[in-house]
Amino acid sequence: MNLRVLLVESEVEDVLFLQDVLTEIESGRYWSNWVNVETLHAPTAEEAAVILVNELVDVILLDLSLADTQGVGTFRAVEASARQIPIILLVGPDDHTLAARMVRDGAQDFLVKKEIDCEPLAHAIRNAIERHRLLTAARAAATTDSLTGLPNRGGFLTLADRDRKLAERLRRRLMVLVAEPENVYEIASSQGQQRQDLTLVETADHLRALAAPTDVLARIGQTRFGLAVFDTEVESVEEAWSRLHAAAPAHRIRVGAAIFDPDRPVSLDALLDQAALDLAPGALAMRP
Repeated sequence: MNLRVLLVESEVEDVLFLQDVLTEIESGRYWSNWVNVETLHAPTAEEAAVILVNELVDVILLDLSLADTQGVGTFRAVEASARQIPIILLVGPDDHTLAARMVRDGAQDFLVKKEIDCEPLAHAIRNAIERHRLLTAARAAATTDSLTGLPNRGGFLTLADRDRKLAERLRRRLMVLVAEPENVYEIASSQGQQRQDLTLVETADHLRALAAPTDVLARIGQTRFGLAVFDTEVESVEEAWSRLHAAAPAHRIRVGAAIFDPDRPVSLDALLDQAALDLAPGALAMRP
């Protein structure tokens, strides 16, 4: 197996260290099969773009602090030249929040530079390549609901589970909501399927307006929608719940929710089941 790694890093000492780690990984002790690692190096985002035009690369290790760009701008600049290549971010110990944002925006993973060693780097590279392959395949398949234009259930499970894993890793909370138009089955019975479809389209539009840009919104069933909301400094999950729960009745939408607690991690399916129970008639409030 051949593995071509593009290392985008401006600091010479860090370049030498990471090259040594990649050479150690090449020995094969950290892979199930033998790996030949070829490392390409770019000290700036501009030089990385040139390499990506002319070379085939399997994975990118990207320091967010480069000589020609910093932070979010670094990721945006490199991603623009590498739409089909998984990116692993290399960050400082205080950059977890920024890195989490970038993972939600398309990066596959992040590692704290001072904690990098052979095993975690090999694990991150292997997983990043596999996840990227699955996501690419999912995008190529039918992941969009034809009626509402939202991601379908398969798309939601992929993206929301990514956020659940990220929440567990960062010890942050994630809220998963299930939403449904009020009296949707009665609408179909009394006014026909076309009116029910229109109601679902209207509900999708209302939920789009209520969701934040980084939230994951999808149609997850015949009449139900899913929404995953990450806990952030801008809005906690309690504040998001209060806002969504208060706005939903005006649009004749029922909502139920469950919160992922990193101290008591559960699967995405369990969160969806709990949110659906909260949606049921007679449920009093969101469960912690």
